[in-house]
Amino acid sequence: RPGCEKIIRYAFEYARSVGRKKVTCFSKDNIMKQVDGLFHQVYNEIGEEYPDIEKEHWIVDIGAAKVADTPEKFDVIVMQNLYGDIISDVAAQIAGSVGLAGSSNIGADFAMFEAIHGSAPDIAGQDKANPSGLI
Repeated sequence: RPGCEKIIRYAFEYARSVGRKKVTCFSKDNIMKQVDGLFHQVYNEIGEEYPDIEKEHWIVDIGAAKVADTPEKFDVIVMQNLYGDIISDVAAQIAGSVGLAGSSNIGADFAMFEAIHGSAPDIAGQDKANPSGLI
């Protein structure tokens, strides 16, 4: 529960700090009733503390389809790590290429930034790696 609270609260605080109007939650609580059910429940509870921000929930598979189809309909999306890893790759590809996207891991005291595609050792030294995801 504390991990759910932390990431969900961060999503709402981030949305508020950058002027976003909606936080969407993705889960698979129709099947994964305990873990995803808890995540959705905590999202609903914390969401009540942010009456100025619109809230919506999607089952992750239809949510992924909506991201692929109409990404402009989303402001901030909060989900568990596994789903986030998959959806961020889908969103990066929609934007042009997984190779162009960056990633961040943000903690209370430190943050780490990296390209989401990894270091691409298979093309090292071939003068074809695109460093855009690191910039």
